[in-house]
Amino acid sequence: MKLQTPQLYLIFTTLANPWYVNVSVQALTSNAKESPQILNTNICSTAQGRTSKCEVELDVPASCVKTDATSDCPIVFFFHGAGGTNDWFAKTSGVHEANMIGVYPQGENGWNTGPKDSNVCQWDDFSCTEDPDEGAFIAAIIKELRDELGANGNIYLNGNSNGAALSMRIASNAGADLPIRGVITKVTQLLASPPRSGPGVLNYNQPEAGGPKVSVLNLMGTEDKVIPYEGGSSSVFGQDENFQLMAALESMAMWALHNDCSEDAPEITTGVVYSNSEDANGEATFYSYQGCPEGVIVEHYALHGAGHTFGQKAALDGVEIDYAMAFEFINRLEGTDLPVVPSPVASPGGGGDDNSACEDDPEWRGKFNADHTCGYVAESPSSRCNWENTDGVKASKACKVACDECDTGGRDPVTTSSPTASPIENLYCEDDPLWHGKMNAEHDCDFVALDPLVRCNWVSSDGFKAMDACEKACGEDCLL
Repeated sequence: MKLQTPQLYLIFTTLANPWYVNVSVQALTSNAKESPQILNTNICSTAQGRTSKCEVELDVPASCVKTDATSDCPIVFFFHGAGGTNDWFAKTSGVHEANMIGVYPQGENGWNTGPKDSNVCQWDDFSCTEDPDEGAFIAAIIKELRDELGANGNIYLNGNSNGAALSMRIASNAGADLPIRGVITKVTQLLASPPRSGPGVLNYNQPEAGGPKVSVLNLMGTEDKVIPYEGGSSSVFGQDENFQLMAALESMAMWALHNDCSEDAPEITTGVVYSNSEDANGEATFYSYQGCPEGVIVEHYALHGAGHTFGQKAALDGVEIDYAMAFEFINRLEGTDLPVVPSPVASPGGGGDDNSACEDDPEWRGKFNADHTCGYVAESPSSRCNWENTDGVKASKACKVACDECDTGGRDPVTTSSPTASPIENLYCEDDPLWHGKMNAEHDCDFVALDPLVRCNWVSSDGFKAMDACEKACGEDCLL
């Protein structure tokens, strides 16, 4: 539930955005866990390129508000991935246990860090006034926190995938408007090119020489098929070859150079235990860049064999990546001697209300469409639970609630409207309604079905074959 406290008041929208009712926080107040406040004031109504989707949640533990209604607690922005939402963070971030303030913005179908079908302008039209200006948006949120609410703690950014790309972008533009102390980024690195992209002036893709120092904790899978560990082009850029990624270690070397760390090679620790709910015996390599100025940390983990997702309950040497590792990193920068935030432990069988052992992975997406989340799978589990993401992880593994794959511990399972499909039901297939051939938008799965022997080999602009996306049209084992 999103809380609107007595300190909130309504101001009706400007004519420029008649969809929006403006909500303003008069003073910094705390809220109960899982009941964030809405921080929007005039941010959404005036920010460039925002629609009715725009929302900024503010999550303030009682321990972070001083008697004068100000705060020195660290402020952590949580950025979702492409096609994701901010709905999960109030439940999963753990800021109340960590004594930090959480900020959960909602992007416009992701974040504008590269070519997007929804953009009006070309990526190199820096004067564009129609597409989202992410730098200005985040700067406006920080200004509101600082100037209006008295939230004075250091600013940190935590992002996954497209959210990590935004974190890298914002950190590269650190300065007076974006006073970023550190970033925690999963499954992406810096862009090698272009130097700038998107609207505005806070749109540089690499840190500026002589700019403010920003600590970096970066984690990447070595077998990522979406954002390659070794860099280069990526399908997320829509085949635009202007956008090239640095190799992961090249990106880290740039951050080390920017932060005036030693030019010597980083210290390397092998054999770090990488575990998740499916495999407790993975391995990672840790890179620690030495000789950085006091108060600056630059670190990287290469998760061997991992793809674009790390799996549920992913941890390194027993410390969960989401988000105990992030808080440990922040506590080191803050100079505090706080313990790592413990991960929730399932209560013994039969007692309590804990369902942490069985949950949908909020980061899982079908490989053909970022909107194919576990929620989407739940609408038709009999066919969609067999879908895979880009790493080959099936929805039945990642979306345990949606696919009714929970272990009830010997108790009678709760009957749902989506029972587990029988072997016969699993033969019913479904075409991806959004797929179309790269030559013509009208060449959808229905068109493929008219001549499957030829057309099932066609590909989309992203390189996905019809035979994979159009299961009903091309699947020999489907009951049509």
